[in-house]
Amino acid sequence: MAKPAEVVAKAEPLLESALARLSIEVVDIEYRKEQHGWVFRVYIDHEDGVDHNRCQEASDVISDILDEHGWIDHAYTLEVSSPGLDRIIKKDRDFVRFSGRTVRIKTHEAVNGQKNFTGVLKGIEGDNIIVDIDGKTVSIPRSNAKQVRLVVEL
Repeated sequence: MAKPAEVVAKAEPLLESALARLSIEVVDIEYRKEQHGWVFRVYIDHEDGVDHNRCQEASDVISDILDEHGWIDHAYTLEVSSPGLDRIIKKDRDFVRFSGRTVRIKTHEAVNGQKNFTGVLKGIEGDNIIVDIDGKTVSIPRSNAKQVRLVVEL
């Protein structure tokens, strides 16, 4: 059985390409064992939003690709949904797209004595995430970022 990270690495470029033909963006993919079994979860976005019909359309494409390639040789649940308002930011284009928005960053290792940061995303420079925290520019290596999420501002 292939490791979850290997399955995601193989599937991601094919799913991105196939869904791009429908103007659907792949935001993130998770494949992991949960309490009730294995789950292959794909978060999608579209400029007109994500509704049930768009999720079903994406699900059909994803299911066909996963079945065709046979990377998963056991029962699993396929879940397709929007990334939500507090979406995860992983890809270069998202760091540019959401520049100026407030983000929460969790790191693997402490930076300046802390592992949790909230500030205004300024973008990426090389391999670093640039954030403005209370008027100070903080540079966090992407390799150290466990998770970067948008903060919902009401």
